[in-house]
Amino acid sequence: MPLYLKLFQHAFATGMSAILPCVAVLLIVGLVTSIFQAVFQIEDATFALLPKTMAMVVIAFTGGFGALGVFESLARDFIVHAPILVHQSWY
Repeated sequence: MPLYLKLFQHAFATGMSAILPCVAVLLIVGLVTSIFQAVFQIEDATFALLPKTMAMVVIAFTGGFGALGVFESLARDFIVHAPILVHQSWY
């Protein structure tokens, strides 16, 4: 497999591993909120959106489960492999 495809696969896997915990937390918060709304028959759109917004703010302030470190290692891998990518055949 060519190096650029390996790096693409690594970038895709890194992106998914960085974003998956954030999406999972928002999914759980949304599910709990919707169950709470269904049980108490609350039809307020603000109540549906506010918990997810607050959860996203908390995730953003706490660093997003180390997502910055994950993307830093990805950038380091791309920088290390840059000379090889420039001099390889792309066909």
